[in-house]
Amino acid sequence: MLVAVAIAMAFSYPSVAFHESASTGLSAIAHQVWTTAKPLENGHSAVDVEMRQIWIHGSFMNALDKNVLKQALRIQQSLVGDESSSSVADASHVEARPDVLDRGYHSPLMYWNDSESIIDADSNVLKTINEQKYALTSLGVSLRPATVLAGKKFDKDVVIAADALVITLMNHFEDDAGKEWHVKLQNLKQAVCQDCLIFPGNGQMENDRVYELSLKPLSLREHSALALAYGCMALYVLISLRRMRAFHSRFGLVVTAITQMTCSILASFTICGILKINLSTIPHNAYPFVVLVFGVENMFRLINAVLAYPPTMATDNRVANALGDIGPISVAAAVQNMIILSMLSTVVTPGVAAFCAFAAIATLFDAFFLLTFFVAVLNVDIHRLELQDALAARHNQSRTGHRRRPSPSKNTWFDALVHGKLPFSTRMAGTVVTTTFILSLNYHFSEYHDHSTNLRQLLGLERGQSPISAGTDPFPAPPMNATLSPGEWMRMQELETAKEVIKLAKPGANSLVVRVFAPLIIVLGGSDRSGASAADETLTYALQRFAKYHLYPVAVAVVFIVAFVFILMNFLLYNQAGDEDHDISLEPMEDQLTVQHVALPHKLDIVKLVKSRGGHFVSVGLDRTIAISVMDKTQQTHRIISVPSNVTGNIMWPVRHVTIDDNGEWIACHGADDRVLVYNSATGSFLSRVIQYPDDHPALIFSFVPLPVTGGSKLHLIVLSSAGRLAQSCLEDGTSSGADLSTISLVGASTFESAANGRRIYTITEDGRAVSFTWNGGNWVHSASQEMETHAAQDRGGPVSLQLNTEIDTEFLIVTTFKSALFLDSTTLGHITRFDFKFDVVDPEAINDRLFVEDPRTCQGCGNISMRRVGWPSESTKTGWCNLYIMTSGENNTAYMCLSDSTSVCRSVGGVIRDRLDMSKPDRKMTSHCRALGSAIRAKLICTRPGTWAMVDSQTILGIRRRQHDNEAPSTSSTATTGRGLSTSQPRQRRNVRSTSHDQEAQDERWEVFKLSPNGTNDEIETLDLPNTSDGATVTSEDSALYVTNPGPIVALDSQAVAVAFGNTIKVIRVARRSALSRRSVAEGLEPWASDAMASGTERRGR
Repeated sequence: MLVAVAIAMAFSYPSVAFHESASTGLSAIAHQVWTTAKPLENGHSAVDVEMRQIWIHGSFMNALDKNVLKQALRIQQSLVGDESSSSVADASHVEARPDVLDRGYHSPLMYWNDSESIIDADSNVLKTINEQKYALTSLGVSLRPATVLAGKKFDKDVVIAADALVITLMNHFEDDAGKEWHVKLQNLKQAVCQDCLIFPGNGQMENDRVYELSLKPLSLREHSALALAYGCMALYVLISLRRMRAFHSRFGLVVTAITQMTCSILASFTICGILKINLSTIPHNAYPFVVLVFGVENMFRLINAVLAYPPTMATDNRVANALGDIGPISVAAAVQNMIILSMLSTVVTPGVAAFCAFAAIATLFDAFFLLTFFVAVLNVDIHRLELQDALAARHNQSRTGHRRRPSPSKNTWFDALVHGKLPFSTRMAGTVVTTTFILSLNYHFSEYHDHSTNLRQLLGLERGQSPISAGTDPFPAPPMNATLSPGEWMRMQELETAKEVIKLAKPGANSLVVRVFAPLIIVLGGSDRSGASAADETLTYALQRFAKYHLYPVAVAVVFIVAFVFILMNFLLYNQAGDEDHDISLEPMEDQLTVQHVALPHKLDIVKLVKSRGGHFVSVGLDRTIAISVMDKTQQTHRIISVPSNVTGNIMWPVRHVTIDDNGEWIACHGADDRVLVYNSATGSFLSRVIQYPDDHPALIFSFVPLPVTGGSKLHLIVLSSAGRLAQSCLEDGTSSGADLSTISLVGASTFESAANGRRIYTITEDGRAVSFTWNGGNWVHSASQEMETHAAQDRGGPVSLQLNTEIDTEFLIVTTFKSALFLDSTTLGHITRFDFKFDVVDPEAINDRLFVEDPRTCQGCGNISMRRVGWPSESTKTGWCNLYIMTSGENNTAYMCLSDSTSVCRSVGGVIRDRLDMSKPDRKMTSHCRALGSAIRAKLICTRPGTWAMVDSQTILGIRRRQHDNEAPSTSSTATTGRGLSTSQPRQRRNVRSTSHDQEAQDERWEVFKLSPNGTNDEIETLDLPNTSDGATVTSEDSALYVTNPGPIVALDSQAVAVAFGNTIKVIRVARRSALSRRSVAEGLEPWASDAMASGTERRGR
């Protein structure tokens, strides 16, 4: 962002700080005036004024020498005589002049009142010029250096040298002065310039061009139209920002947008000045409009893309994904606008064509600042919103009560337009508005051309009227070294000069037709014109002047802008809460429960539910229907695809196994006849017998796996039964293969992919051996085998799950059995450590689920595995209660627990952890200290009525159960132990009531979802009433509610959500915001279950 700020300052500074050239920066922009200098080619227009110029050169850049001035005075007097009516005069003389002047002249010698004696007496010529550069002559025309000097050299804004003196002769078209001057110019060389070089040599001004100068102020109608356009733009921005709730400071975003667009406008003026694009035709009020249109369009496109991602996603990921989504659209929009603007510039008038060039440049700058400056501010603002939500949730925690559900409001057409939900694309909207605005500008110039303007004239397509480039030079360059050509000098003239000329020649008029003759170039005798500076000298001079006059202002501007950005960032991050909320703001943000109803085409209950890593899932109903639910991560919704009856008719029911790939396109079903059918929901194709199921044993692995083969990665269906037989098939080429991986029955298996080992299959045999197989591109090859501890194989009494963790340098495998969890090296399968579930002495036969570890790392004391927290769920075989066990190192959860078997290596001594590697420094504290596992603080959370539940990777239990009556005791308890001591406390139960029952009897049929998490406040269990389909869910014609006694099955979709079958529908239970624990990325290296057989072990039904 600092780079963007520096670039914005560098390109904006010249527009407001450089004043040497009236054709660059803001000084060349007309203020509420339409200006045109249109060449007329037909020659039939009535000429009002003729204008002739004489350029007098001395030596190079020495035109202000007194000898040159006196010689120029003699040349002037030979043409106009001793007239003094045009000398510098006060205001009374200006007011006393005639309304219309037939002839006159404009000369730099008026600085000295056309007097040679005053020139000789002037001790400082440059001071005289700079002090009188805004003085008025008796004709009412200012003596600006830009009008009377050519090839000027400035020191800041002070003239220090000039290359030529410019004498301008003006006469009314009907006056005879033009003929007299024409004759005198032909005899000029013989009269006063015998030793001068004159171009053209005969003194005849043969080349001329007729221009129409027009200065038309904005009318009341045009002012109203511009005000209406800007008002509509401001109203659209205010309404759109007001409807956006997911931001902390709308005012900060508005300030950011205004700053960004202002920098884009100023930078575009600078580039147009460098490219010498004349922007003085159109009033300055119109230039910001196009930047606002494109800027607001790009801003809301980015904001909407960020808001499309759920708040549960990390802010950096939301912004990055949004940029990835709108990147192609933004590029397409920029290319589209550039093409349209270039096409318009070829058919409109030259002034509007310059406006199109400005709009194109501004579009590029706006896109650049959007992707750098605005994105950074938006990222900070969303981060601030998360903290604000956490504070608001904590303050409102104690506020309970029933709130009336607001009646659903119908979205109007205007609401849909503001939110961009109409089919009309915002990308096209900005282009259409800009095109209309440009054609309206072009219509203004056509309107004064002919009152009966038609469409062809509006577009500049009238036959015989070819557009004339505004940048062409109508007059040839002089045949000597010169710093400025006549054409360039004409384009440098200021707007005020044109106003004064029109007022002088045609008072009260807004336009004037002028015939401009090619200037007569005079080089005085004895002049040295060989001193013309080369390009490198010009660049060196420019750099010297910049370092002398602008380096300090630029440095100050950089400091100011950086300070402004710093203050803006602090404003967005400012915590409006008092000091009493400081501790609260540092606590982890609480997760809020939400329930999403997913209607499926099933008529009867769902009996199988399998998910993929992408959050998609496939469901199988008792009515022999199969539905695929594809997750839309941007909207957090599911798109339902019903498998056609002609596909389900090829399945021999019941379905034993089913799986879905990570993209939600392929599903595979294992029927009763041991045929495996695959179906592609994207193409609608299916294969009724892709492979034959290997045997009659249940599958431990039944999933789609991408395997690297020759020519890239291809999707395979892999089936591994508990008998050790493997069958797989490539879905792209249809090749199938099989192998016997083990002759001993398997109790657990899973497949993982890691950067160190590639794709591997890990198996646990019945006799307690861990075996791994590696994919070599064509076959599965045995890679490692190790005998596990003997009692580890004997204590299994439930499903064996495998997890791979890749968060530390040494990847390790966690094998969870009935009573313990073994940590194995993922490469060699060597034993690392063992974790025993020796916690529950009341119910030693509890079914323990897989182990969850938080932030694992290598212990600095012993080199073993250490972690911040360990947790695992279990289900009591006696009471059916759901237990959540948590082990931490201390109350602040900052230290790490070491899993080493030796307590002498990592031990607590007086609260200071000694480093085994440096025992000579007993007072040295380790930066990341570890505690022995035996000294860990243990906690047990109990849910006595769990219903159907599952634990997600954020160590949170999410489930659904019958609603507890208000007069019943809380269904949760908590115990905490340190060492062997035991204390029990009853936690509170917090209920979020979002729908009320109609009578007391209806409460027996109501359900609620709950969340049990160690990250909650005081170990609370949060509940939320499950809304009926009539209360908030959408009921389709195919959805008929079924009476539900026991929900299930249930699967964990990701680290924050579970999907549970509720009759013939699915309820997605999700925590709305990520907790502090889940942000530590525990789930990245942990994979829950690799097959439907393992997943069935996690399904908990209410009893």
